Amino acid sequence: MRLKVILSFLAVQLVSFLLWQGVHAINKTPQTAEQTPIIVTPDKDYALSHESAKSPSQPFNSISFSARDNSSESIDPEKKKEILSVLEKLPQNQISDLKNIVLDYDPDAWRGKGGKSIIIIRAVNMDDEEFFGVMIHEIGHNVDLGYLKENSQKKASEFTDTAVGGTTVPIYESDLSVNFYRISWSDTKTRKKDAGNQDFVSGYAMSDPFEDFAETYAYYILHNKDFLSRAQESDKLMEKYNFMKNTVFKGRVYDTGETISGKLAKQPWDVTVLSYSLSDFLQS
Repeated sequence: MRLKVILSFLAVQLVSFLLWQGVHAINKTPQTAEQTPIIVTPDKDYALSHESAKSPSQPFNSISFSARDNSSESIDPEKKKEILSVLEKLPQNQISDLKNIVLDYDPDAWRGKGGKSIIIIRAVNMDDEEFFGVMIHEIGHNVDLGYLKENSQKKASEFTDTAVGGTTVPIYESDLSVNFYRISWSDTKTRKKDAGNQDFVSGYAMSDPFEDFAETYAYYILHNKDFLSRAQESDKLMEKYNFMKNTVFKGRVYDTGETISGKLAKQPWDVTVLSYSLSDFLQS
């Protein structure tokens, strides 16, 4: 019996390791706006109480939860309840392809990774605000790469993704995400010459089109008021705001966040470090 338990544990760890491959990652070390310098050369490379987390009406039976590097090898039921409460606030068709949520208890792990059907989030050394900000960023990758599917593979676009093993995968013209990428990108690795710092929601959004999408997605959900305010000063940001509003959220506008950008002395590296009220988001 002991051998059987050990073998089962090893099998789970192997599957979790394989799932790590070929997904997009958000930066490993959490940074604050105070730690991040003002971005002038783009080519270089908080709390939710248990009381505020209400029971979700949807069971999300298709989502599998698992833990990595956790001595108990199980998910805290209260943490799972909070995760499901946040998922309930998102359009359900956008998370229909989400099959696996992995919580990583390694303190040195990346804060988050996301692909078409899986998100992996570091479950230690982050408060609840940052944790769920990272989670929504990773869901943005699911929406980009899973929900917004192409309906035809007749013509490849100038954008490509990288699959498990490093294989280059074409992104086709019929994929709606291409319209978003083209606002600031000439191809997967090249920003348009007229795309400046002010045309991205964060420094991390300037990494590639996929991070641009995921950061913009999270910003729209958690900091909508600030997003709209900043968009008044940038045509490209307004295009991105309208893409999220009309194409991704079908006209839904989140009444979230405050107008804070003008109060920041430095541009944040990623939107997950911006303060917001998660309890207000859950009660909205």
